[in-house]
Amino acid sequence: MKFKVALPIYGFENEKEFELEEINDTFYKLKGKNVNFTLINPFKIKPDYDFEITDAEQKALNLDENKNFLVLNIMTINEPFIESTINFAAPLIFNVTDKLVGQVILDKYPFSLIDPLKNYIKVESES
Repeated sequence: MKFKVALPIYGFENEKEFELEEINDTFYKLKGKNVNFTLINPFKIKPDYDFEITDAEQKALNLDENKNFLVLNIMTINEPFIESTINFAAPLIFNVTDKLVGQVILDKYPFSLIDPLKNYIKVESES
């Protein structure tokens, strides 16, 4: 599914359109002209993840109670995978109804740009 950029993704302001591909209900791929991201559904690992965005951000993304939207976070994949990190401080908001995407900065919330995945995934140790 293709999305036009309504609010820029920081560091990639020249990207004007992205294609979102669902891998499963937890992981997604986001492909731009010059960049690819791995995204995660934050609610699958952090059910209490909650925030509000500004009226200006809602307007830019054309969001209202009648629109279907999706919140995903950028991951930095590391080896081993459990050492990967998640950017909870700057989620991507997808207006699925109107095919718009934007990144918002949650500077009023105590979220990290590099929150370790291992904080949310229990790994069984080998005995």
